Amino acid sequence: MVELEDSRGTIALMSPLQAVSPAKAPPMARIRGVARRVSDLWPLTWLGLALALVASVALISFGFKKLDLVLLVLGYGGAGLLLISTLLVVSSALALFFWLRRASFSWRTSTFETGMPLLTGFSLPSMWWLPLVQLRWSWEAPDALPVEPEPGAGRLRERVTLRQRGIFESVTRRLVIQDAFGLARIVLTHRQLGPIQVLPHLGGIRRLPVLTSLTGGEEFPHPMGLEDGDRVELRRYVPGDSARFIHWKVFGRTRKLMVRVPERALSRARRTVAYLVASVHDEAAAAAARAAIEEEALGTEWQFGADGSPDATSDRSEALHKVMTSSRHAVASGSGMKRFLAEVDPRGPAALVVFAPPTMGAWLDEMRSLTMRRYGRVRVVIAVDAVHDPDRQPGWRRVLLRPSRASGIDRADLERVGRALGQLRCEVVIIDRVSGRLLGDGTHISSPWRNAA
Repeated sequence: MVELEDSRGTIALMSPLQAVSPAKAPPMARIRGVARRVSDLWPLTWLGLALALVASVALISFGFKKLDLVLLVLGYGGAGLLLISTLLVVSSALALFFWLRRASFSWRTSTFETGMPLLTGFSLPSMWWLPLVQLRWSWEAPDALPVEPEPGAGRLRERVTLRQRGIFESVTRRLVIQDAFGLARIVLTHRQLGPIQVLPHLGGIRRLPVLTSLTGGEEFPHPMGLEDGDRVELRRYVPGDSARFIHWKVFGRTRKLMVRVPERALSRARRTVAYLVASVHDEAAAAAARAAIEEEALGTEWQFGADGSPDATSDRSEALHKVMTSSRHAVASGSGMKRFLAEVDPRGPAALVVFAPPTMGAWLDEMRSLTMRRYGRVRVVIAVDAVHDPDRQPGWRRVLLRPSRASGIDRADLERVGRALGQLRCEVVIIDRVSGRLLGDGTHISSPWRNAA
């Protein structure tokens, strides 16, 4: 294995037996890794192997034995084309390998957004001077759409669109060098050190309503509220109490000094706690959480937690860090909610806001258990990118047109989540990330929808 790594990155040309660590991968994964490395380093494609077979049969069986001049010329032509293509691809791959050893790359920016094509600062020679040779590359990790190289000044500049939020210590690219006929191909692996931060794209969610609720105040008497309601309760006077709160009528009857004290009551929240539930379809919910943090929609006194890092924080940068890293904990959806509430609840009454995905999952069981223990309604914010409603499509469209695979959620699934939360006495808010509009409460969903038909 030939590999160099420094602050500029890593370029690797691995042998098949070194591609996968035997101690860290199961047997089938090792076999797949070895097979992939062999196919990456073997210069001939299936089309090239087929051309080699046909050219060999034409030369040996017909050209040499039967002296068929037509097939002899065709056999030599096919073999020559295959040889030239293979030599060009192999020499270009070696030249690119040694060039990457000396090249230095720096990130154009260290902060990206999902769904937004951005220049990264990585570029490669366009190899316009080499006939038949084509160069393309893609990101293996993190997950991204196909790279869109921008030609200019003899170079191909990388423009990439990331699919998943997170914080990544490095980026792995697959560099594919092949000929124009698809006869020969070699794949190199390049690793560039980070870290890079990928935030969820806000889309149209630029402003959110203030996500506060009832917690402690002066409107609704409740023993769990704060002592700042109306002064309707009495207690014995102690030194230091203000004389203006003495109830003189009681003093006149009983000759005891009593003072008015505020009752424990509930009103608009002074403190808000928010939690992000990670799931497979949680990018829009993460964008809503990011908007709430950046636009101060949680009020002046807030705390935030997320799956994977349920420890509460009031720091904006640390909260955004939790939003990004929560993408790695989509399997354990909502598992950290109990720990988060156990930390924030002893600090006093607070409104609870949960940023949740639009799909059913284990997080609903966690919501059911916390609503049984918690006083008041929990506000759940669900964000979506698109909603599919096949029942509203015309019949001819469903028959003639192939369904699109665009990202989105079925309307029936979204309403099912809304009904489940409604049974738990949760206040549901549904937001369209594309337009930023409030769509409804899960049971009554407004139109129009952005259908992916």
